[in-house]
Amino acid sequence: MAKVRHPCQAGAFYAGTAESLKRQIERCFLHELGPGKIPKVAVDGPRRIVGLVCPHAGYMYSGPVAAHAYYSLASDGKPDVVVLFGPNHTGYGSALAIMNEGVWRTPLGDVEIDGEIANQIVKESRIIDVDDVAHRYEHSIEVQLPFL
Repeated sequence: MAKVRHPCQAGAFYAGTAESLKRQIERCFLHELGPGKIPKVAVDGPRRIVGLVCPHAGYMYSGPVAAHAYYSLASDGKPDVVVLFGPNHTGYGSALAIMNEGVWRTPLGDVEIDGEIANQIVKESRIIDVDDVAHRYEHSIEVQLPFL
């Protein structure tokens, strides 16, 4: 059985059910501070984006701003792999931590961890630890996943 990182902020930082979360994300895109339209993933996009900076607060505070980043990503074409970096607000676990197996559960479904890429990052970095505890109560990455 795969490791599952359960959501700790569903129902708080963002809506807790699939249907309400879909509506909330749609509102972020359509909001006056958002892009103003729902993105369509470009099948043959240029795929020039190598990185994005997104806010990681509750959607009621920063969702429309985050929607701009994900609108750009959708327009650029579906990436093969997405690597998300986020701060460790809680102080639990390693300060620089990665999960290298399993899934991150969201109300919209599970997001699979690419273990091969995760292990390569650990090997190349020499400062990042494999540590699930650091992610258990941390919201910064969790709030990005539903937008993907």
